[in-house]
Amino acid sequence: MFTYLTILASEEGNGFWIPADIKEVIWGTLAFLIVVGLMVKLTKAPIAKYYNGRIETITEKLNEAEQARVEAESERDRVKAALADSETEKARIISEAESAAQVILAETESRAAADAEAVKQRAQADLVAARNQAQSDLSGELTRLSFGAAERVVEASLDDAAQQRLIDSYISQVGSQN
Repeated sequence: MFTYLTILASEEGNGFWIPADIKEVIWGTLAFLIVVGLMVKLTKAPIAKYYNGRIETITEKLNEAEQARVEAESERDRVKAALADSETEKARIISEAESAAQVILAETESRAAADAEAVKQRAQADLVAARNQAQSDLSGELTRLSFGAAERVVEASLDDAAQQRLIDSYISQVGSQN
């Protein structure tokens, strides 16, 4: 760059920094202005469109972000409400389970008491039946033994007429007991 300035300064000219041929400067400036004007005219619309599109795109993205933020906040509120509802639901389920457990416990206790009473009544009935069976077995055994003893005594000491009276007497006695 310094060399270029040095060359310009050493050239012959009018002594100014402007080159000696002013027409060249004018035509160069005019060509530059025409090129710049054409560039501005031809590129102004696409550049403006690009910047307007960029502004619209940025605005759309900002609107989308705002809507996403609003949706996220509403989702957050819904989740908070669901959490609060879940606590309420949890408390309700626990209370229902406790009441159901109390009902089942009461039913089980009453069923157990009823079963125990039924077992007790069956045991008493079995005891009465066993007692009656034992008495009848004992009575039958006593009767058999009595007949056996009486038979031996009668055979040894009684005649046929006395034996017949004893049998009739015993039969009538047994008949009156039943």
